[in-house]
Amino acid sequence: MSAQTSGIHLQKSVGQNYAIHIPHRHTKGEKVPLILLLHWGGRKYRWIGRDMLELVGLPALSELQAIIIAPDRKRRHWANEKALNDLIRLLDFLEHHYNLDSNKRLVVGYSIGGVGVWYIGSEAPSMFSCGISIAAPIPDHILDREWVFPIYSLHGRHDEAFPHDLNLSKAEILKDKGAPLEFETVENAMHTDIRNYAESFANARNWVEKFWGHQKEWSANFDL
Repeated sequence: MSAQTSGIHLQKSVGQNYAIHIPHRHTKGEKVPLILLLHWGGRKYRWIGRDMLELVGLPALSELQAIIIAPDRKRRHWANEKALNDLIRLLDFLEHHYNLDSNKRLVVGYSIGGVGVWYIGSEAPSMFSCGISIAAPIPDHILDREWVFPIYSLHGRHDEAFPHDLNLSKAEILKDKGAPLEFETVENAMHTDIRNYAESFANARNWVEKFWGHQKEWSANFDL
């Protein structure tokens, strides 16, 4: 593992600005999990990834004792080939500088970041072990596909941008087809209630830990 000190650092590598959090409790030489955070849309500004890290990543996921990285979006959306290639280059860089556990990799996205999670699950499912989508629509085109990438979807009951009931109905279609998907309604949450979502992460975090502990059995079931 890198000799970098624990805590939050703002860095630029392979042409990418990102905030990175190194966990306080880890053993030198021991493999460490990786969590990638994809932030929301709207106005972009420098080090927006740090806000995603501090508002969502650390409150919700610090117990996983992972390296958490939150890049600034370079493209208009996360869900396109160029953005995916940006992330692939960044992950390749991280693999050369940290002792990452290839079996414990999580991608988390909020709003259009959540759309990015679905895109990664569709186009490059082997990049991560599993994903968490927050306040993001389930893409229509995947309803006709065999979905194998494990995703936990958190969605606000009162989301005014992406209606809750429509997303729930899509999740039920996928689950009926055997997709590895969990859907949790966040009561009293509208689309921009970021802290409400962070506070509702207990079940999603437990799901990730359980999945990481039983990946071999799951992979066998899906013939991966």
